[in-house]
Amino acid sequence: MSLPETTGYREYAYGVLVSIRGRSSWSIALYTALRLAMFAVAWILLELLTPIHGLLAAAFAIAISGAVSFIALNGQRDAMSSALFGFFRRMNAKIEASTRAEDDD
Repeated sequence: MSLPETTGYREYAYGVLVSIRGRSSWSIALYTALRLAMFAVAWILLELLTPIHGLLAAAFAIAISGAVSFIALNGQRDAMSSALFGFFRRMNAKIEASTRAEDDD
């Protein structure tokens, strides 16, 4: 599938036009903050409500928060991946343009 050229503030990603310039850093930051919050909540609950403490509680909290975020943050993960797709697509385009300009010299 060929991707159309970028126009304005839109990128074509995974068959959907998405706005990424204003939202890219926000979607990445929001997803990261939500993942960290889920980890912190799971870790605190494990520390307070179970006999598991320390690094073992942290390891279990990573597993629990990862499983919960896989389901609960599906839409946010898609938004973040679209933003990253657009970022790396633009970076690759710049590299290819630079390579073509260098080859023309």
